Amino acid sequence: MSTAKPARSLGLFQRLCLALGVGAAVGAPVVSASPAVAERVTAAPETPECAWGIKISADTRNAFFPDTAAAYWVLPYKVQEGLRIKLTGRFPDSRYASFNVYQENTGTFERNGVKSYLTDHRIEADEGSVNPWQRQAEPGGQYTLTLREDVSPGQVNTLPLAREGTPEGTGNYVVLRVYMPAGGDFDRVPLPEVTFERDGVSVPVPRCEPGEGTSEFVRKQVAAAGVLQPGQTENFYRPGEGDGDALFPNADSAYLIANVTPPAQISDKVYVIRGKAPRHTPGSHPSPWPAPDADVRYWSMCTNLWLPQRPVVVNRVGDEVDYGCRADDQTRLNADGEYTYVVGTEAQRARIEKVPGVTFLPFSLDKPNYPHAIMLRNMVVDPGFKEAVQNVPENGNWESAAEVMGPYYPRITTCTLKSLIANGPGNCG
Repeated sequence: MSTAKPARSLGLFQRLCLALGVGAAVGAPVVSASPAVAERVTAAPETPECAWGIKISADTRNAFFPDTAAAYWVLPYKVQEGLRIKLTGRFPDSRYASFNVYQENTGTFERNGVKSYLTDHRIEADEGSVNPWQRQAEPGGQYTLTLREDVSPGQVNTLPLAREGTPEGTGNYVVLRVYMPAGGDFDRVPLPEVTFERDGVSVPVPRCEPGEGTSEFVRKQVAAAGVLQPGQTENFYRPGEGDGDALFPNADSAYLIANVTPPAQISDKVYVIRGKAPRHTPGSHPSPWPAPDADVRYWSMCTNLWLPQRPVVVNRVGDEVDYGCRADDQTRLNADGEYTYVVGTEAQRARIEKVPGVTFLPFSLDKPNYPHAIMLRNMVVDPGFKEAVQNVPENGNWESAAEVMGPYYPRITTCTLKSLIANGPGNCG
């Protein structure tokens, strides 16, 4: 089995700026001082021009395998000796949130035993506040996080600023990731206040104005994947490290991918995906984790395009927008907790959705002949859930994935829509 991947000639920092249509990510410090403190100003930290100006989501910058239930806000910074970055905010009203620190061309890391990410339930609340992922409480409590070089185990709400030995001036990023905000409204997610500190100088970084730093893509989206023949498919596998060219991999998530090309438009064929669903926490509000009746915090199935930015499918059908993800609470299950997805065209949707127990997933209307990646996502897994994607070897081998996941492994087949309607999904393939 082979998976075609695009060339990786540019570094992550350069690719982010080019692909997302932004200019220089980090500018001069915003500091005002009198001559009496001029000596301190020379040691002031170099800061971004504004904070949280880069937002990645299906409806803004549709890039890097976004789940349509999620949005990511990115704060770029340059590594500087003695720098500390303080994030002060409120716990969002959402099912999930996390902070991750990334270095260009790399994923998450550890420094002196401290991991470069904090999941919501691991964040300690400020005095007088409660973390709603630790015990039942209304969201909105306060927290304070610090990025610093001199990290050590046991420090509360601390993330490493960069990998050990990182050269001065290296481009790094901190990413706030939120899934399923209350009411589906990402505009209501409270973004933390940002302060850069160095050598006794504190510099507040102003919030970006709406739309600032969030221009549309300027790079032309062209096919980067190898050619797959119509109808060709691969079984679901877990990619190896770096496979798939994902940006900012979530330390809380793991993925299975099946590469497919839609059948010819004149064909009546559809793809059928069946498996057992993990139990998940419900709704779009925080709840204490771990939960006794949940295997995962969240799971979903999505269709993405094998284009350089790896966008999720977004189909505009009249006044409606059909996104290519189905979250756990949008997925129909039978009495045994099993799902059946049918992947087809928007023209087939009405007939597919009449089949009992089936959940429709769309192929792209704009790129109907392009290779697609169908992705199963497991996020924040209970240690007792042995069949989770997180426990599958990252070797690109579907057989090892099926062995680990057992009934939770998604099995993909093809059949005609006529056969699906007449005989049901259990008789496909």
